[in-house]
Amino acid sequence: MAENSDYNNNKYALALVNIKGLGVKTYSYIIPDEMKNKIKIGQAILVPFGRQGLIKAFCAGFSDYLPQEIKAKKINKILDETPLFSVEYLKLLEWIANYYCCDLVTVLNTAIPLKLIEKESKKELSVEFITFDNASKRQIQVLEILKKSGKMPLIFFEKYAKTTRNTVKKLEKLGCLRITEEELYRNPLDILQIKETEPLFNLTDEQKQVYEGIKKQIKNSKSKNNILLHGVTASGKTEVYFKLIDDTIKSGKNVLFLAPEIALASQLSKRLAKKFGTSDVAIWHSSISEGERYDVWQKLYKNEIKILAGARSAVFAPLQNIGLIIIDEEHESAYKQTNPAPRYDARTVARKLAEFHDCALVSGSATPDISSYYRAINTNSLFELKHRYNNAKIPPVTVINMQEYGRAAYKNLISVPLQTEIKKTLDNGKQVIILINRRGFSTFTQCQSCGHVIECPNCAIPMIWHAKENRLKCHYCNHISIFPDFCPQCGSDALKNSGAGTQKIEHYIRELFPQHRIERIDSDILTRKGEHIRLLERFQQGDIDILVGTQMIAKGLDNPNVTLVGVISADASFNLPDFRASERGFQLLTQVAGRAGRGEYSGSVMFQTYNPDFYALASAKSQNYSEFYNTEISAREEFDYPPFSKIIRLIISSTNNFRAEKSAREIALRMSVMTEKLGFTERLDILGPSACVIERINGLYRYQIILKNKADIKGHQFVSGFLSRITMPKDVRLAADVDPLDIL
Repeated sequence: MAENSDYNNNKYALALVNIKGLGVKTYSYIIPDEMKNKIKIGQAILVPFGRQGLIKAFCAGFSDYLPQEIKAKKINKILDETPLFSVEYLKLLEWIANYYCCDLVTVLNTAIPLKLIEKESKKELSVEFITFDNASKRQIQVLEILKKSGKMPLIFFEKYAKTTRNTVKKLEKLGCLRITEEELYRNPLDILQIKETEPLFNLTDEQKQVYEGIKKQIKNSKSKNNILLHGVTASGKTEVYFKLIDDTIKSGKNVLFLAPEIALASQLSKRLAKKFGTSDVAIWHSSISEGERYDVWQKLYKNEIKILAGARSAVFAPLQNIGLIIIDEEHESAYKQTNPAPRYDARTVARKLAEFHDCALVSGSATPDISSYYRAINTNSLFELKHRYNNAKIPPVTVINMQEYGRAAYKNLISVPLQTEIKKTLDNGKQVIILINRRGFSTFTQCQSCGHVIECPNCAIPMIWHAKENRLKCHYCNHISIFPDFCPQCGSDALKNSGAGTQKIEHYIRELFPQHRIERIDSDILTRKGEHIRLLERFQQGDIDILVGTQMIAKGLDNPNVTLVGVISADASFNLPDFRASERGFQLLTQVAGRAGRGEYSGSVMFQTYNPDFYALASAKSQNYSEFYNTEISAREEFDYPPFSKIIRLIISSTNNFRAEKSAREIALRMSVMTEKLGFTERLDILGPSACVIERINGLYRYQIILKNKADIKGHQFVSGFLSRITMPKDVRLAADVDPLDIL
């Protein structure tokens, strides 16, 4: 993409358009002579497009070349001389496309809100007082209301003053008031109903020491975009963030604050708005409407927002003049987009964004990503909060060995010690969190006669039974089927649902504690906009006694009345065939344990497990990150897993199993030959091809090639270049996943 600022020398502009059914695409248009000194990247333009006639587009670049077979049309008009994105912004998107081995249009399709291309901003009529001259007695009464209230939306004024549009129009003709059309800012923070304000907390001695250390690192170090704040749960990392934010805003710079999930981003936005004011804070995530996104985008680009909080997609928002980027709960896998392309990681993109703005990046977690911790240690950028706020005690963890307690457990799932502790907690007027990291009622349905397990017809995995709808669902392709009366294999009616998900645990908890208020939170119930916010607000206010949920409840909840956390199957996360399984399991258990005893009341935690001696579980019990890290980093180094290499996963898939496997073998062979020629063999390990752990998803047979890149940027450039030259058969797909979350 050309970056020429001398627009007179360019013949063509690259127009970014949104085509129904195809998404965002780019096309070349001739720049008329009268526009050559005016047109800029990021401007809204009007272009002719086939039968659709004139449509809105955006200028996304310039060039002097166009293939002879293409006949370009002229740009019709520049709609707005003020650009809505910059050359620098497009450079970031180009970097993302190159790093994640996909084309720029795919990245643009993810980054640019469709409303930005399709429609104008929403407008409303406002009215303001000018004079009482020439007005009648009744009209003066109406004008007095307007003078007192100040400028306001016309529709509100008519109701407030109990007047009509005709009366207002007459007053406008008399010169007593002015009616103007203005852009209406749709603020997604409105749903949070923020009224009260909060002062910044005073930092404890430990927090102050860490804050001063980070400030010094930001001022003097080249590694200011590698800063890691490792703090035990409830140590007050957020207060350190807020102090850094306050400093940044006072210096005239803006702040990007990332949270891993929408629920946490909403909570975070509310706290930020209370401390720094709603007019200076905006929120950005996939659940805000396109209209809200359009309005926030414009305010960001006009530099009218000081703090942007959001989930992973917020890294694409055009926040100006960035002085600080914060990544909270930086270990969370939700920062990585797994599908579709671009399969970007917001943490990696944020580091590049920090480079572009030459600003500080501070990541924080009680259980940092192994690679982040390794990088921070080796750049002297690690800061630690080792004690809870006000020296509150970390809750003790009891490990319940289900080999001993399983038979006596309620429905073989909820042990007697856990039941006893729940009752004790509820009797004391406190609240309980129960974690089971699986959705649905049962995890598989099996025939007791022939042993057949009902699998998804599209994917090589068992269907999950959801009791409320009496439906079997696939959590990979979303296929839904009615629960069968008979086994499809042998015709027997001896079908049994086994395993447990959130629905089953919620059901059993209700049976055990029928007098108490029990709710479930997982992705199955979050169908209405803002539902997660309402549920968490009710829990925070004490309207829910027991909250059952998936890993969603393991992060960000800061409820001082929660004194018990129970984990139903603590070893479930450790059993996956993936090199990050131990790390994920340790993080989940440590994080959910940290939800207990965060206030003045002491807390307790219970892990139910069939494998009590596993090293990661033992480290989670003692809340000892260093112990876990030292064991894990040794294993990673021995097998050249991150941070000692960069992983690139190639997934080759087809509806034809033979074709998928054949293509995978051909790609692996060609890549092996190329690495040998270039002397990359020792620095780029090629593992596979092999069938994926989940061999079939959505009707596609899947094979994978795992690349361990130990040559850093050179290795990545080699892989990226190799992939760009591959032409796949029409019935075979190739997907590249850079820095994958798993290898399943």
